[in-house]
Amino acid sequence: MKQRSPALEPTLLWIVTGYRIFAAVWLSILGGVALGSETTRVERPSVVIGTIVLALIWAGLTTALRIVRPALASTWWLVAIDMLISCWTVVAGEFAGTIQFAGGYPLVGALTAIYAYGWVGGAVGAAALTATGLVRVVGGEQSVPQDVANSIAYLFSVGAAAGVAAILRTSDRRRAAAEEALERERTERIRAEEHAEMAAHLHDSVLQTLVLIQRDSAATPDIRGLARHQERELRAWLFPEQGGNAAASGGFKEALVAVCSEIEDLGAARVETVVVGDSTAAVEPIVRAAREAILNASKYSGADTIAVYGEANTDEVLVFVKDRGIGFDPAAVPESRQGIRESIVSRMERHGGSAEIVSEPGAGTEVRLRLPLGEA
Repeated sequence: MKQRSPALEPTLLWIVTGYRIFAAVWLSILGGVALGSETTRVERPSVVIGTIVLALIWAGLTTALRIVRPALASTWWLVAIDMLISCWTVVAGEFAGTIQFAGGYPLVGALTAIYAYGWVGGAVGAAALTATGLVRVVGGEQSVPQDVANSIAYLFSVGAAAGVAAILRTSDRRRAAAEEALERERTERIRAEEHAEMAAHLHDSVLQTLVLIQRDSAATPDIRGLARHQERELRAWLFPEQGGNAAASGGFKEALVAVCSEIEDLGAARVETVVVGDSTAAVEPIVRAAREAILNASKYSGADTIAVYGEANTDEVLVFVKDRGIGFDPAAVPESRQGIRESIVSRMERHGGSAEIVSEPGAGTEVRLRLPLGEA
């Protein structure tokens, strides 16, 4: 069965239970009238009395079950018993040798089936009542038009009840979904407000303290590196929408951000990183070359800040590492200290890329790396 909204179900079940009690009392009154009437002949009064007792006992039992075990109302065996009793009341008058005294009780089984199985249950219930009514035609004491009218009444009543139940359940599901969405939005808003308040407090206290430690000339490089690391982690938690969690995306962006963070923690310089786009292609060569360039700038440039810009396109990946340190003359570097060429330039060339080092004394250094993705 389809999952239903729990808010409406107890009400629908009480409606079915209440109608069963009302129909049993109605049947009892009509049966009593048939037994006590001077003009109505009852050939087998025991059938009338037995039907009344059965209806009343079943109404009382199902009411008790509704209070103690409401889930049983949707079980197939309870629906089947309800349907059998309802079908019996359709032909009870025929077997008793008197007028039809069921009143509206036959609809009880169909309503129970509608509650438990929706449209399908209603269709089966209406079909069962209609088929049972044909027994009266076989008995020959009821006219065919009368039984057709009864069948139409059953079909109309069951169809109306099934339609109303379906509309109510659909509306209740929508109401429950709207309330759930509203509560979820309210919870998220409260959390966002609490997070914003905490972020403002930490920004005005802890983050500013960490920044002051980094700017303190008396602090050792290790202390400044630790302060930068703690500041970065705190910012990543407080402001994830500002790129603090960029490394969670994987690929080029994650690798380059991780490298910059690692070197910033090790050295005395701050590494400012900007990464545009991302790629999951084989970008390890350019990331390793960028690491060497950033590490060299951190060790030898004397700059307080190193700027790293990365960009991933569909056909290539670019990285620019720039500092405003002491700079150097690449042509004047002795052969014994040509590690920069092997770790950066040669590495890029081996993988189909290129590396350009632009530097001069007193003007800082810029390393430009390019790796075509189709050739990597």
